[in-house]
Amino acid sequence: MQNIVLIGFMGSGKDCVGRAIAQRSGLTFLSTDRMIELMENRSISDIFENSGEACFRRLEQKVLKSISGMQNIGLATGGGIVKDEPNRKRLSKLGKVVHLEVTAETVKDRLTDDDKRPLLKQADAVEKLLDEREGIYDFAGLCVITDGKTPNQIAEIIIKQLKLDGKQSQPKDAEIIPVNTSSGAYNVHVGSGILDSLPCSIDKFPKRCAIITNPLVGGLVLDRVVDILSSQNIDVLPIIIPDGERFKSLNTVSKIYDILLEHRFDRGDMLIGLGGGVITDITGFVAATLKRGCRLVNIPTTLLSQVDASVGGKTGVNHSAGKNLIGSFYQPELVLADIDLLKTLSEREFRNGLAEVIKAALIRNKDLFEFLESNKHSVLNRDTKALQKIVTCCVEIKRDIVQADERELSGVRSLLNFGHTVGHMIEAGSHYRGIKHGEGVAIGMVLETQIGKHFSGIDGREAERIITLIRDYRLPVSIPGKLELKTVRQHILQDKKISNGVLKLPVLMSIGKSKIEELPWDRFVSYMDQI
Repeated sequence: MQNIVLIGFMGSGKDCVGRAIAQRSGLTFLSTDRMIELMENRSISDIFENSGEACFRRLEQKVLKSISGMQNIGLATGGGIVKDEPNRKRLSKLGKVVHLEVTAETVKDRLTDDDKRPLLKQADAVEKLLDEREGIYDFAGLCVITDGKTPNQIAEIIIKQLKLDGKQSQPKDAEIIPVNTSSGAYNVHVGSGILDSLPCSIDKFPKRCAIITNPLVGGLVLDRVVDILSSQNIDVLPIIIPDGERFKSLNTVSKIYDILLEHRFDRGDMLIGLGGGVITDITGFVAATLKRGCRLVNIPTTLLSQVDASVGGKTGVNHSAGKNLIGSFYQPELVLADIDLLKTLSEREFRNGLAEVIKAALIRNKDLFEFLESNKHSVLNRDTKALQKIVTCCVEIKRDIVQADERELSGVRSLLNFGHTVGHMIEAGSHYRGIKHGEGVAIGMVLETQIGKHFSGIDGREAERIITLIRDYRLPVSIPGKLELKTVRQHILQDKKISNGVLKLPVLMSIGKSKIEELPWDRFVSYMDQI
């Protein structure tokens, strides 16, 4: 599936046509203007009026950078986004560009009662702007005349011309995985097209909830979730936070507290974490601590969060001294993992989650490892059945471990940290910039496999299979050259797995079998020096 990028003058119907295309295909609708509104928490007209057009154009550039690499989207752009040549180049790289052409008469007819268009407040503004922008839409690969046509008719033309399959995926029966811990029981639902089942997936849904998400996920799916809940007479308060690991901080948490307390949220209200691992970690931490605990649901939208971060009850934020040093154990009431939400992920973000899939296979399930070896094409092409299998399998692995050791008291849960000791050091050493969590874990798994040879004697051929699989899924296997080992190593002392100077290190005995080895931290460092 390819991305479709809709460009054109204001009033050409980009948003309406984009939604119509999405309804008829496997694409997900996304609007640059909507992302900007979520990012700024204000309307487009307010941005123009109080910050100026130059500010708005900078925000458009920022949005385009943030969606670079995304897949399976139908993108509706602002009318003036193509004024900037770098924007035109980014749009051309993003997907098939379609120009919705419109005449001045049609624009004025469609926007007669629209007082929210800041560039149309002067006389003859439409004609002047069209003259100014003459030729700048010509880089499009397809041009469709929109005068006299409905959005549905235009969408059909585009689908036919670009040979889209025109088929929307049908919901599949969800796998329901029960999780029973000492602090609560809940279900993890894994399936394709199951997002609409949210209100009926939990008993006694409250009349009010807050959805915590970021501008990108919000632009993709927030309005849909709000509509689903609003149809059940549930009041929704969206809370938008910046995207990125560096924003997983107490400062962000404090801002969320301010909003919730301003709206007088109480323990009977619900928080919904809609996003990847950063979002579910932060939402869980806020839910655990706001008035000593309120209701929590996770809707993970990345592979990493579906297979790992959203399940198990670990919540927390980062500190300058290390990753996830401040947090708590707090279980959700429901995890809803819709496989369809993974279709828009960039290749890098998708591979980021595959690192956690490989980790789960290595510590507990050789069959899953062999499935990953023999089904690389299906997995990398995001085949629905393959993804549902690996997400379900990973959730079951984590479920079994969490049920045995919810709060990491016996040491069993520490097995889930395979690759994370070194991985977290790499992330912290890079100040959570440039290296994604899964990439750090991938490198960590390679290095910790080498360190583990001192204890487990893992067969050299199996160690090579591990490295080969990680490479096959296009993940890094060594510390980036720009990051010195000394910089990485200095973060070991802050590792949460160290107690009384002793590190609980997961090591592999063979593929699918692991154990915990306790060793002094200085001994661990000496082993790192030998790699």
